Amino acid sequence: MHLPALRCVALAASLCAACLNIAPAQAAPTTTPIKHLIVVVGENVSFDTLYGTYVPPRGQSVFNLVSQGIVKADGTPGANYGKAVQSTAGNSSGVYTLSPQRSGSYAKLPQPTMIGLYNPATLQLYGAIPDPRFAGLTANGPFQITKYASYTTGVGDPVHRFFQMWQQTGGSNERLDLFTWVATSVGQGGATGGVTVGNTGQGGELMGFFNLNQGDAPYFKSLAQNWAISDNYHQFIMGGTGANFFGIATGDAAVYKLNGALAVPPANQIENPDPQSGSDNFYSNDGYSGGSYVNCSDINQPGVAAVRAALDAKGRAHNCETGAYYLVNNYDPPYNVDGTPKALGATNYVYPPQTVPTIGESLSAHGVTWRWYTGGREDADVSGDPLFPTIKAQVAAAMKAQLGLPAGTPDAALEPTLTSLAIKTGRPYLYNSIGDPHNASSTVVTTPALFASLKGLNSFYNDVASGSLPEVSYVVPKNLDSGHPGYSAPARYEAFLQDLISRVQANPTLWADTAIVITTDEGGGYFDSGYIQNIDFFGDGPRIPLVVVSPYAKHNYVDHTYHDHASVLKFIERNWSLPTLSVRSRDNLPNPVRNLNNLYKPTNEPAIGDLTSLFNFPANNQ
Repeated sequence: MHLPALRCVALAASLCAACLNIAPAQAAPTTTPIKHLIVVVGENVSFDTLYGTYVPPRGQSVFNLVSQGIVKADGTPGANYGKAVQSTAGNSSGVYTLSPQRSGSYAKLPQPTMIGLYNPATLQLYGAIPDPRFAGLTANGPFQITKYASYTTGVGDPVHRFFQMWQQTGGSNERLDLFTWVATSVGQGGATGGVTVGNTGQGGELMGFFNLNQGDAPYFKSLAQNWAISDNYHQFIMGGTGANFFGIATGDAAVYKLNGALAVPPANQIENPDPQSGSDNFYSNDGYSGGSYVNCSDINQPGVAAVRAALDAKGRAHNCETGAYYLVNNYDPPYNVDGTPKALGATNYVYPPQTVPTIGESLSAHGVTWRWYTGGREDADVSGDPLFPTIKAQVAAAMKAQLGLPAGTPDAALEPTLTSLAIKTGRPYLYNSIGDPHNASSTVVTTPALFASLKGLNSFYNDVASGSLPEVSYVVPKNLDSGHPGYSAPARYEAFLQDLISRVQANPTLWADTAIVITTDEGGGYFDSGYIQNIDFFGDGPRIPLVVVSPYAKHNYVDHTYHDHASVLKFIERNWSLPTLSVRSRDNLPNPVRNLNNLYKPTNEPAIGDLTSLFNFPANNQ
């Protein structure tokens, strides 16, 4: 996702009054000892980027950069580094393809850029200029980020969009060499500001990894050594934050409907990944202010034939309703935080209100309490953030200039308008609107008892402290704490997680029956070497980290069962005896049958697990 540059805006609309989600007198029965589930979702790091150098305990294995010999434990190239050396390529066919013509290897990666990075003094983007920290980079494959930049500072933001990821991985990731070429030839698409065929804004940043053996990601390393991790957990859909968060909440994809009926989006919002005339691979219509919908039921639509051919070759259903246009990249959800609707239209990159069934609706219908806590949603989240004084000072300066007041006018003279306006101005920096997918559901937003379950982090911390946490909690950090490259860093996500886990463990009664599931929404476009199942048109996507922290989690354990975001839905449904969300949702898939010849490829594909393989439950709960 992308954050705005700071600007003075009109007075914020008042938020709706907070409501309480009243718990039933008795908690719903569970099939395991887990009575409280907390799902924490950070942003944009692949498994290899974070755990590519992790060395498991004796007697266990992991599939990562070190185990494959791509890099050594010290981060230098290994004997099999050539497996991940990046290829140059071209596409002269005029149509989107998953098999461009390879033309050789990069002598060295293009210099990483500062795309997505903010100047901390001005809160303005640096832009997609070369990052001087990486001027000496000579690798033509994976490289250790912290040989050039501190672990605690941000780095450039790789492209992470739907058709780009399909093209980078070929769908299954059997060849690992096109990540860089696709990123640099397309970028975020020409319908994204500043992206042109001559300057896509991307370099080699997506090939970077952190090194746990040299002090990087110390808390993530500690989590792996004390709890259970998966090296076969995947993002739900190829592409970015919004579509993956929607999948987390629904096991499905958002669809373009108006007044309850399938409709055709504005033409400029329909994806066209066929290369522009005269370009090698620069998509005709793709970007955050352009192509993001696809009618994948129609094989004549741009880009559809190539993906459908990959599915057909493996006998996989596409799961595309006839005439439906699905949102496969980031648009804003259709409601504001107060529940008021946003305007739709060709130049408003907002998707319509959704009726796709959500996990929240299912939990409420079956008497299971839940809340979705998104950092920045509540005013207290914003006004209590360390960034707020800087934002408030800049808003105050802008107000004084607009009102013709002397610069030395006390800020108190601008109240209460100043604080209200500063909160509204600061919210986009902190609130992950596309990470709040229930705020896209017309049923949730228009039903007060359901809408009351959408909260901010201030409420989460209060609920933990007071012992009133619901049975199922989803927690989304503030943007700056999410680990997202550019405006955040994994070190910020580590600090957030360490604080959250400490708060839960400080309440022994709560901790005794809690499972904390930690992951990211998607891999952020970073390189990963893991196998990907072709489940349907939408994904799966590349591997991302998953950690389970619980008194019942396996200790110092690496699980190889194939999972994706719908696995969390399956765990909830198994634990609280709920039905699947819909006939379309991915939680209908069976659990994997173990393949003794390849632990990462189920024999009964398509199949995804339900997370229980990461736990040690009593025999009667298995």
